[in-house]
Amino acid sequence: MPESPKRLADLHLHLYGSIHSQDYLDYVIDRPVNWAGYEAAFLAAYGEVPAVQEILESCRQEKAGARQRFEDLFVFGDKDSGNFARFQAKYNMLIAGSKWAISAEEISDFSPLVNEVCVFMRQIVERQRRQNIGYAEQRMTLSPNLSPNNSKALLEAMLRTYSAYDEGYFQPRLAVSLPRADPWPAWEEVRHATLGPFGSLLTAIDFCYIEEGFPPKLQRELFEEVKDFNRQNPERSLAILYHVGESFTDKSLESAIRWVHEVAEMGANRLGHAIALGVDPDKYGSHSRSETVSERIDQLNYDLRNLNGLRQCGVNLEETEILRELERLESMNTERTLAITYDEARLDEVRARQTYAISCIKAIGAVVEVCPTSNFRIGGIARPEHHSLVKFVTEDVPFVIGSDDPGIFDTTLANEIETAMDIAGLSHDYYDEIVERSWLSRSEVLSGRSQA
Repeated sequence: MPESPKRLADLHLHLYGSIHSQDYLDYVIDRPVNWAGYEAAFLAAYGEVPAVQEILESCRQEKAGARQRFEDLFVFGDKDSGNFARFQAKYNMLIAGSKWAISAEEISDFSPLVNEVCVFMRQIVERQRRQNIGYAEQRMTLSPNLSPNNSKALLEAMLRTYSAYDEGYFQPRLAVSLPRADPWPAWEEVRHATLGPFGSLLTAIDFCYIEEGFPPKLQRELFEEVKDFNRQNPERSLAILYHVGESFTDKSLESAIRWVHEVAEMGANRLGHAIALGVDPDKYGSHSRSETVSERIDQLNYDLRNLNGLRQCGVNLEETEILRELERLESMNTERTLAITYDEARLDEVRARQTYAISCIKAIGAVVEVCPTSNFRIGGIARPEHHSLVKFVTEDVPFVIGSDDPGIFDTTLANEIETAMDIAGLSHDYYDEIVERSWLSRSEVLSGRSQA
């Protein structure tokens, strides 16, 4: 691994996904935990009940190999790869043994949960510092189950914890993930915290977790609110981060690409994963998908708005045919699903659509966050030549490399950069450029809060 003149900057990290298996084992080993929900989700995703309780008992008895067995169960590895549901089944172990498993109604004393979060934060920071990371934007979801007072207490405690580490050697930052279904209550707490005493350490909002069912257009008003906040508070402006095009089982490939383009147009500074934008359509081969009538209508209207650009990139579109289909669809139930069949010709047009969307996103200036291991394991990309990074490099898309959930994936940012260079066939001379890209794409830089 080449030595970098700079420490690394990791811009795509999830706090609980960064917890190391052995730290988590030490946390739960002697605690009473109800594993029923985790076991049920694991059974649904994997077809078997995880042996978590038996493994934990072996760990308590300090049996040989027990801690490794726990790590194997905890880590979402290559053998687990497939889809988001399998990943979520693994992630549920973290939730089951956490104070987050307690319902909002049961929380009489919120301090144990706050303490848990801060303990894990300190462990993660120390591990990051040992891994040559000098800047880390950690994402944490502000649960809709929390009361405003509890949300405030959690944000204050997290920012205070990070303030103890904010130095030239290591700079921790917080990006708060807002619930896609209703982000407004969480946004209010973020807004107040950003203007508070430790608000300089809160640099972005994020949207993550399940994409399906939550088109970017639903957040248009909130994006405008954030932009207005930034205009009024330039010294505490926030970047907008958005997971998009990572999982798109409910829509056409065309619509998945459109979602990435639209969220960039709306003003997202960095796009999480955006696999749909660059994945080689050969990965899917000839197949059928489905999407709702409402999604198809949105796609046709997008095609009308971008007709000339799409045509120039090789997409065969006729305005009269689009209008005719729109007229037919507008009389249907918008929740009805439509079957869409892909053959070689249509997959070629998907490539052309990717090229067009990429050209627009480059002009906008949005940056794509690529997390190679996550893309292989959650995105179900089995062959490196199908990985979106290949197209991103070929078409000079601004991108950064992140580790996503380094604890659950058992990886490091340095490993992710090495994997990215292997995928794209880049020489080791490119290593320092990738490192520098991340420093230039920090949230506080993209939002205009600070200089590069």
